[in-house]
Amino acid sequence: MRRACHRASRATQSTAAPGRTAASTRRSLSRKDCAKAVAYALFRGAEYHEAALDINGPELMTISQFIENGNEATGNRVTYQEVTDEENYQIFDAMGVPRTTDGVFQKGSEAPFSSDGMVTFAQAIREGKMDKFTDDFKKLTGDDPITVKYMFEHSDEFQIGERHSKDK
Repeated sequence: MRRACHRASRATQSTAAPGRTAASTRRSLSRKDCAKAVAYALFRGAEYHEAALDINGPELMTISQFIENGNEATGNRVTYQEVTDEENYQIFDAMGVPRTTDGVFQKGSEAPFSSDGMVTFAQAIREGKMDKFTDDFKKLTGDDPITVKYMFEHSDEFQIGERHSKDK
């Protein structure tokens, strides 16, 4: 979210269009809600022992819809540009992002992850493999998940800080 918020008039690029997702890794579900879901499942113990839940955000959205939410909440003018998988790798290569987790992660990188994971994640979104929507979060916690709009409107509460593969 930080990258989108600070790109006042730049384009963001991805290979994920036109796929939709409500998955936590697409920023549609807050980390706070992820933690809440885990806490509730652990507290309710036997009821969720060996259960498989699809915990996701309150809505399926495309990356264009995600950016639209961000622009509306922040006043930014971020646009979306679709790129090929190879162009996506080139973008990450130019940022110094290693292709695999065996690579060297740059201190303070705005992208503390491997590009293979990000490119294949975008492929999965594009191919519709992540467009499952459930209300498992609400069934588990009794609450609605936090919306993307709310996360942008209160972005200071949702920053992830510096993270690298060696974090614990």
